[in-house]
Amino acid sequence: MDWLRSSAGRFPQGPALACGEEAATYATLDAAADAVAADLAASGVVPGDRVGLWGEGTPGTVAALWGIPRAGAVPVVLSPRWLPGQARRLAEAAGVRAVWGRGPGLDLPRSRRRHREPPPGRGGPPDPQARFVVFTSGTSGGGRPVVLTGANLEAAAAGSQARLGNGPGDRWLGVLPLYHVGGLSVLWRSSREGGMVVLEETFDAGRAAALLSSGAADFASLVPTMLRRILDERPGPFRRLRAVLVGGGSADTALLRAARRAGLPALATYGMTETASQVATEAPGEAGRRPGSVGRPLDGFAVRAVGADGRPLPPEVEGRLEVRGRAVSPGYLGEPERPADAWFRTGDSGWLDDAGYLFVAGRADAVIVTGGENVHPEEVEAVLRRHCGVADARVYGEPDAEWGRRVVAEVAPAAPGALDPAELEAFARARLAAHQVPKRWVTVDRVERSDLGKPVPPASAPAPPG
Repeated sequence: MDWLRSSAGRFPQGPALACGEEAATYATLDAAADAVAADLAASGVVPGDRVGLWGEGTPGTVAALWGIPRAGAVPVVLSPRWLPGQARRLAEAAGVRAVWGRGPGLDLPRSRRRHREPPPGRGGPPDPQARFVVFTSGTSGGGRPVVLTGANLEAAAAGSQARLGNGPGDRWLGVLPLYHVGGLSVLWRSSREGGMVVLEETFDAGRAAALLSSGAADFASLVPTMLRRILDERPGPFRRLRAVLVGGGSADTALLRAARRAGLPALATYGMTETASQVATEAPGEAGRRPGSVGRPLDGFAVRAVGADGRPLPPEVEGRLEVRGRAVSPGYLGEPERPADAWFRTGDSGWLDDAGYLFVAGRADAVIVTGGENVHPEEVEAVLRRHCGVADARVYGEPDAEWGRRVVAEVAPAAPGALDPAELEAFARARLAAHQVPKRWVTVDRVERSDLGKPVPPASAPAPPG
């Protein structure tokens, strides 16, 4: 019994999905998933096959996310934003035998509709044997293919629900792309509880602001760039919302405070594909209590910071973050499985305080070592964005004969002529340590970002893996 089927049994006429002018009850969505499973079986897909699924924000994608496992197959979620050659390479490397949905053309068989009898096969989550393959959000190359099991998803959704309290009938705004775990997790969490997803095919700041201010959602999941653009579109007030999860980077305390002042109950959250999304999230009643924190780890997760020797560090000491729990993936497709009780070494650095609250400094691989001092680009970017003349900023390191690496800042002005370079540097010096202040400034029309709002490093500063 999968979550969609279970909720269809409990709430057959309950709203499951709204996407533009389309809406579906749980009974309707359940029947659509059965039709996908039947079509795949009729086209020759057998249990164990891997089926590519274009992660577009459409009702058809949602139905296929449930229907593919019902056929006993493994969904491999593909990004419609990949170039055709890249999509073909990644799909073939993942062993994809068929492709469901629209997207760049692939020389792979596609399903053909012949009959509608659903085949016997695995259900979706919480069937512990169900498998999903989701690529990490790498800024280039498509990321790495992460295997998520039904057991992983059950643990992740249970921990999230215990922290947030979402239940039957609650509406969750889904604007994160469905080819990343952040968007997929909205579907999984909501279906487990019998909630409704307000799905947007693409992110539009004006429309998202209107939906949130009109009371169309109880919950929402955003990355900082989305939240910033929503606040630019509409200062508030926002009503009905119970929680807005803000992840995808270290917590920007100024942005979160601005959102809360506008009536958006913003909660800092931290997670990754390898943990089926959330690892830690602020509780609704304690948002902002510890500025800079992403809250305590969710139930079922253990988090620690370790030093270069792999030994756990005491509270308040920064190190590489490691995670353990039932929601942690068994590994990457084509690689040996990770032992269930093993610690997963993340790509992030941070620390925990005496009370167990987690602080994420940023990507360990992105740290700039300048003159023997460590600089986290995310910290500098957050400070620069507080300047009224700065629309956006990106910070990275480049080789320097004197410092080893020097800090470089690209800044996009809020308006033509809005930035005085000398005044901006003085602003930065008043708020940053001397080694954090950029030594070279570049003015750009706009900062290049990935589809999840992460800055895309220039060619001279290669992106970290994953």
